Amino acid sequence: MIKEEIKQKLLNFFSSISDETRLMILLAIAKGPKSVSEIHKAVGNSKITISAISHQLKLLRSMNIVVAKKKGKERLYELSDEYCWCILRDALRKFGYKIDIRCKKCER
Repeated sequence: MIKEEIKQKLLNFFSSISDETRLMILLAIAKGPKSVSEIHKAVGNSKITISAISHQLKLLRSMNIVVAKKKGKERLYELSDEYCWCILRDALRKFGYKIDIRCKKCER
């Protein structure tokens, strides 16, 4: 039987990518690092505030789903290498959305 701690981490991971805003953030940074304002523009600046994007990025960072690197005065966010992103890429392709997410975990 799966340990409770592992089960909770798994549930947290999948619930984090099932949220529409967080999913859109992940798709925005899938092709490469972006700043908060670039993510905001990609997600749709009429739908959500920069503050809300920052809040979601903080949550994703706390779970090591995304990482931030300083570049000058701003932070650039990108997908964490700790996860295999093939599952997201393959799910998107299954439903007809072509995206080139390079998975560093399995080199595909």
